[in-house]
Amino acid sequence: MVEKTLNLQNSQLSWLRLEQEFSFELEDSFYWLLSNLEIHRFSFEHVPHNKITKTLFIWLPLSEWSVKEQETLVQSLISLAKVFELTLPPCKCIQVKDEDWSLSWKKNWKPDPIGKSILILPAWLDVPETFLARKIIRLDPGSAFGTGSHPSTRLCIEALDNDPPVGQVIADIGCGSGILSLTALKLGAKSTFSVDTDSLAISATKSNSALNDFSENCLNVFLGSIELVEANIPRKKIDLVLCNILAPVIKSIGPGFEKIIGHKGKVIVSGLLVEQIEELKEFFLQLGWQVLEIKTKDQWALMVLTLDLP
Repeated sequence: MVEKTLNLQNSQLSWLRLEQEFSFELEDSFYWLLSNLEIHRFSFEHVPHNKITKTLFIWLPLSEWSVKEQETLVQSLISLAKVFELTLPPCKCIQVKDEDWSLSWKKNWKPDPIGKSILILPAWLDVPETFLARKIIRLDPGSAFGTGSHPSTRLCIEALDNDPPVGQVIADIGCGSGILSLTALKLGAKSTFSVDTDSLAISATKSNSALNDFSENCLNVFLGSIELVEANIPRKKIDLVLCNILAPVIKSIGPGFEKIIGHKGKVIVSGLLVEQIEELKEFFLQLGWQVLEIKTKDQWALMVLTLDLP
């Protein structure tokens, strides 16, 4: 099923780009699969007005992926499609230059209004006149996931927009491109402590902070996870935790939320599927958290928590 279009032994090319056309209904499942495999360099693209198919682009460093591993990944996509009784066309496999892979997806990315007041704006575009009244977040995700297009990210941005964190100290666990940290700051947050285990995400968050003229004292970025927040937070602790990660990761770090949250603080977890709501709800209830709100979008869900204190 893999259609190889270039010689993979060319040492001058260091990235492999997989191009897989698929039916719209597979997007959430493909996103879930790639995130579980800890593959972060991918994008979904479609031609405007095409409501039937999209194209999945995956960039793999050639030095880290053998031919067998590439074929196994493609077979995983095929197997997942079969679950939905769908057949995929052949997957294209193309070598690209190091500077090409992070640029090729940009051509179809447009200004994206979210919620009542936010506009996610590709850093290389001017602000459209129709959106001048919105709070502009300039973004260049680079190699990190997070353009605001995924339902779990949109749920988080809408939650922040509906209840602006004015004057609050924020923790953004798994910050990716920094999009949620930037949104919180644009909506009045005092500062953020943003962490991610991917060094490329850290670089992207720092770059996007600079694009939006936020100082290092305002948007604090650390390579790591929740333990880095705990080690660096002020005495007052965190007012709001943002955690847009997959459900298994949320469960693994969930017991640590209590260590960083301040009195009457809240936690917003997203990245969970609708069918995982009850499982996550029971998990946090057993840890002493109260579920304040649940929101859904497509197959994805968001949950707002606070400690159930007397």
